[in-house]
Amino acid sequence: MIKLIVIDLDGTLLDNKKNISEENKRAIKKAIEKGVKVTIFTGRNYHSAKKYLEELDLDIPVTFQNGAFIMDFKSKKIIRELYLDADIARQAIINARAEGVFYILYKDFLSEKDMITDGKYNGPYKFYLKRNERRIIFSNDVLEYFDSRVAEVALVGKEQNIIRALKTIKKEEVSIIKSTTLQDHAFYEIFGPNCSKAIALHILEDHFKVKKEETMFIGDGYNDIEIMKIVGFPVAMENASEDVKRCAKFITKSNEESGVAYAIEKFVLKS
Repeated sequence: MIKLIVIDLDGTLLDNKKNISEENKRAIKKAIEKGVKVTIFTGRNYHSAKKYLEELDLDIPVTFQNGAFIMDFKSKKIIRELYLDADIARQAIINARAEGVFYILYKDFLSEKDMITDGKYNGPYKFYLKRNERRIIFSNDVLEYFDSRVAEVALVGKEQNIIRALKTIKKEEVSIIKSTTLQDHAFYEIFGPNCSKAIALHILEDHFKVKKEETMFIGDGYNDIEIMKIVGFPVAMENASEDVKRCAKFITKSNEESGVAYAIEKFVLKS
């Protein structure tokens, strides 16, 4: 029996226009009314995800930035706040410059203007920068903005260049998460150690006293693979990559076809 449903946002709950369908909203509401816990695990930060959480009227801990930040949405109680050491972040940016990789510094978890960059990006992820323009501080030098810790650093560009930029970063001191690929570019994120959606899942399963076999996860991205390997019932979207689909017990409809609602109806509401 499913007691906890964990849902990714982009490419999963959201359609390609970044909206939640009425079918998805209704299915989530019915699951909650049935007594099932429903929460969101997203790579987005709090302010970027806030309007969707308000639409769903969630009164439950939500996981942001791939598990680095967990907060109860209604009470604003912080459950987890995992920072990246500033010296490591600085070295990652210096390496990225040497490899011609675009970088973004995310200075904290709750500022509305949390993204800092000093370069120009012309590639397939331009839409991401455009969508988050209100969050960005355009600086002459990102390295001037460092404190003793930061939320994360993102590296965007050709994957082989990103991998070279990460070679001198001590892997035991960070969490490196491949988020997505688009055309010939990839989007990687560097967080503090022990950051992942999988670890966040363990925290919330303990919080709710729910077993992994009682948990359903629905996702589509590379950053969902680790959690899909450990959750009791992993569901992949039809629009997910083949690498993600191989980790799933069920492949639901696409994000354009309210695939979240389809999976909830099939395995939670009809069970």
